[in-house]
Amino acid sequence: MLKLISLLFLLIAALNSTPVESCAFRIEGGDLIRCGMTKIEVQRKIGNPELRDRQTIGVDTGYGRGGQSAEAWSYVVRGDIGGEYYLTVMFSGNKVVDIESKQVDR
Repeated sequence: MLKLISLLFLLIAALNSTPVESCAFRIEGGDLIRCGMTKIEVQRKIGNPELRDRQTIGVDTGYGRGGQSAEAWSYVVRGDIGGEYYLTVMFSGNKVVDIESKQVDR
């Protein structure tokens, strides 16, 4: 009986746990865009973005300090599976810190 309760507890815990998000996107041909890559590495794999947006988070005191900047590069790319995707690659400094993707027409 104790084994059954333990197994049931583990099953419930596994079903309620949040999925692990990976910071990567596999493009057509199998190459990965992943966190930690530099802007140049991303450009070599998927080219120049269709849109660049810079966002400043925090308060800029006017002395060059106080806020943090992040840059978002937006693409329409072919994924390794599933066709075309809207892809947004977020940079902090020169490194990828987040990747968001959404399948086109879904």
